[in-house]
Amino acid sequence: MAAAWVMVANRSPQRNGNLMSPYRLRACAARGLAIVVIISLSTLSQASASEGAPIPDPVADSISTRAETGFPTARTTGVPRGWAPQRTVYGDVRVTDPGSEISDVRIVRGDLIIDAPDVTVRRVELRGGRIENFPGATCQTGLDIIDTTVRPARGQQTSGDVPSIGTGGYTATGVKIVGTPEGFRVGGKSACGGVVIQRSFVRVVSPDICEDWHGDALQGYDGGDLVLRDSVLRLVERDGCGGTAPFFYPADQGNSSVDIDGLVVAGGGYAFRLGQPGTVRRLYVETGSGFYGPTDVTCSLLGAWEASISALGADGQPTTGTALPCTT
Repeated sequence: MAAAWVMVANRSPQRNGNLMSPYRLRACAARGLAIVVIISLSTLSQASASEGAPIPDPVADSISTRAETGFPTARTTGVPRGWAPQRTVYGDVRVTDPGSEISDVRIVRGDLIIDAPDVTVRRVELRGGRIENFPGATCQTGLDIIDTTVRPARGQQTSGDVPSIGTGGYTATGVKIVGTPEGFRVGGKSACGGVVIQRSFVRVVSPDICEDWHGDALQGYDGGDLVLRDSVLRLVERDGCGGTAPFFYPADQGNSSVDIDGLVVAGGGYAFRLGQPGTVRRLYVETGSGFYGPTDVTCSLLGAWEASISALGADGQPTTGTALPCTT
């Protein structure tokens, strides 16, 4: 059984009040015993060198040009290329220290549970886990997620549509979500407030076990005001396993408003579904996206609409496209 890590301030790994050696920890784990290791944020950030090899990303590697400006790609988001963690953790990490920062950590087959307000997550890679900031009765707002990657672990069989990042009251900048069955969730508006997502890249993929999958790259469910800037949302459907939409902010799920300026969407039944008021500018729907159509929008609610159908170049950037009017 993998160890579960609980983050608190100014503590050391203990068992029944006594320090546990790394040898004893490994021995307990080998016998299948559950281990809770209590460590400090400073201990984690100063820990030992990387464990585990990088996971290849064929889509990112196929991009011929690194786009430093324009829309982000799989190359320009998440933990930087060539990055190595200062510590690798197996199992859950729970952050309980308000205003703290967790950085340069790889979490394998565990979740990053934010149980304190005003936490910063910087250059963290999750393999087979998710980030959650509403783990109990209180939404832990003020969460800032920067240059962070969420993806499946090696050999992991994916299923369901649990969000990779949620629930609300967070800002995501330079985040990469690839290969998971669900991307961003925007929810808990009364407790969490709104969400800001900027310069982030999501490529959601049908799960290995399809069942009743309703995947989205971004979904609002009781979502607050959403601000979305210069981001890419892709939905990849495999083996007849269909999801919902790259962007899904419908009218019947208790959502609020949107402020979108710069968004590329690709795939899905409809590539872009919006039933709430707001403004939409610089929306690019990749050519051929949407089994039923490119968009499903309640146009009368919008204060602005600027969209086009466009191919993407080798650098992941939209080329000159065809204007896409809002007619529904």
